[in-house]
Amino acid sequence: MMANWSFAQLSDLHYLPPLRQGQNNGAIQQQSVYLSTPETTPFTVNVYRGTSGTPITSFTISNASSGLYNLPNGNNNITLVDDGNTGVVLTNGGLRFIAPGGNKFYVNYRGRSGSQAASLTSKGRAALGTSFKWGGVPNLGTHVSKSNTLGIMATEDNTTIDIFGYDPNCEFRVGSNRAGITADSYQIVLDANESFVFETYIGNNATQAHEDGWIGASIVSDKDIVISNGSLNYGRQANSSNRDAGIDQPVPENRLGKEYVFVRGNGSTNGATEFPLIIGTQNNTEIYVNGSVTPIATINNGDYFEIPSGNYSSNTVGANMFVRTSKDVYAYQCMAGSSAVYTQGLNFVAPVNCLMTDTMDNIPDIRDAAGINVSGGITVIASTATPDSNIVVSDASGTVGLPSANTVAGSSDWKTFYIPNLNGDVSVQSTGPIAVGFFGFNGARGIAGYYSGFDTAPDVNLQITGNYCLPGASLGIASGETFDAYQWYGDGALIPGATSATYNASMAGDYYLRVTRGPCTYDSNTIEVYYCDADIVLDKSTVDVSVNEGDLVTFDISVESLGHDPVTNLQITDLLPTGLDFVSASVSKGSFSYPNWNVGTMSRGELVTMTLVAKTRLDNIYNASVTYTNTITNSQDQTDGNITTDNPSVDVQVNRIAPTSVITNRRITVRVNRN
Repeated sequence: MMANWSFAQLSDLHYLPPLRQGQNNGAIQQQSVYLSTPETTPFTVNVYRGTSGTPITSFTISNASSGLYNLPNGNNNITLVDDGNTGVVLTNGGLRFIAPGGNKFYVNYRGRSGSQAASLTSKGRAALGTSFKWGGVPNLGTHVSKSNTLGIMATEDNTTIDIFGYDPNCEFRVGSNRAGITADSYQIVLDANESFVFETYIGNNATQAHEDGWIGASIVSDKDIVISNGSLNYGRQANSSNRDAGIDQPVPENRLGKEYVFVRGNGSTNGATEFPLIIGTQNNTEIYVNGSVTPIATINNGDYFEIPSGNYSSNTVGANMFVRTSKDVYAYQCMAGSSAVYTQGLNFVAPVNCLMTDTMDNIPDIRDAAGINVSGGITVIASTATPDSNIVVSDASGTVGLPSANTVAGSSDWKTFYIPNLNGDVSVQSTGPIAVGFFGFNGARGIAGYYSGFDTAPDVNLQITGNYCLPGASLGIASGETFDAYQWYGDGALIPGATSATYNASMAGDYYLRVTRGPCTYDSNTIEVYYCDADIVLDKSTVDVSVNEGDLVTFDISVESLGHDPVTNLQITDLLPTGLDFVSASVSKGSFSYPNWNVGTMSRGELVTMTLVAKTRLDNIYNASVTYTNTITNSQDQTDGNITTDNPSVDVQVNRIAPTSVITNRRITVRVNRN
């Protein structure tokens, strides 16, 4: 099966939160942690379990001598937990790796069982943050080992963590009860180095909520945490027991980006195992593929979109795809080690930018996956400004020949390579920015992964100064770091003239800053700005603008809150005009009883939707057509400032169906009365 093998971050500190597999040894049995570094002088790395302040072991590593930490098999309650340690606060789970001298190193976890394998790479200090999305890909089919998991570790005492935005029908395990948590949101409080593991178990009873209802759920904390996520195991075919393991460690939302290059694996042409998956972090996020000016999809905060594999440059291994989004997104990649559908794996993919590292040194023992020997090969994303001769790949045999580059449609900045059949320790040296990936397989087992360092990125974390809401909010770089040039963007569009280090916002929206240093540009995190007063934005639309009498009309209604404080007891009323008869309605939140949609409480930036269906009729027998106007209204405890223009009405033209003339034979009887 496919594992994820990613060396994505050099750091002096790494966290590995515990996770949960659906069946002990069903996804992972043997497991090891690999430590490596580019530093030539040996240094010490201490390993800690849970909240303990005493190392359980230590390693001395250098570039020439990597470290290997073999863990107990299966559900060891360190990296993988059993029933009793799922859905509860843990003090003895998870691992920390610390170099007391401040030296930087990589940490990669690899595990496997009889036919499955998985891998996860720590992102080091770049993994610490306060706002995340639960990531992965839809888990299809059934098998006793199929489940989805999220592991969380706190870095400070008294850390409050809220998990919300998942399908209300999702159920999470507590001990032996697979449905021990059924609330629509959940809060936990952890002290430093404590952990908590969530599991949505599929087993042999798949439901839509447990297949994909957890993807895009928000994990928000008041102090820094680290998460890992994915599925142990997951399938890519409905009504099938095909399965594999896929996990990885993402970074927080403020370290994401808008441009991604994906390199295709060895999967078959049916698309089941070869596709990127994009998760939105803001509403109205447009997704563009291979330079197209028309978005392939538009998603909202917490929504996801699978980009069909047909968008890769070809169906062969090493093909590529360029994805650009209007706002920051999480990008995951499902890929396969072979053409078999049960060799899929999961990668968390970092955005490309010209500030990426120019060196990957090294991936230790590329053919080893917790004790089994697999084929080894890498993919390289490199700057087109770097001559091919300046990109040097080496393994145990020495320098490896570089094949011809593949161009990237839609981007003149990047090119890609696929280099198979590597052995031993692997490194890539370049004079320009690079990102390195890996995949391979051995029978039913496979490995895959991705590398792109975050340690070279500048600190462009935005903050709001002055008033915390509009009017009076000013945006700027929290660290005070300076750059050569600045350009502000609002809701994905360039703001003309906004070229200073600070920006005084006048409208609610999502803002980010593009900075330039030398030849490189880099985008900050996106920051959301809201009005001090309540502002409920109504939008109503329909594609059924002209219909015949008796037809159905579908209205799409969206409601967004752009005020800083929560809005309570919100109710949307849709009283249909005469000529439109109510048929049905479905809502994303709250409840509906015609004509009222009781939304309840909305937080800042929240967007909710309703779909309403009506049937048309013409009461006036003299008109060939009648135009009906359908208008929605809102009421709530707060006063709606109506700062943003609403679009609450839509017109529908209903046309009369001309009667059909029918001629029939009739017998006419005439009675004549005689006087």
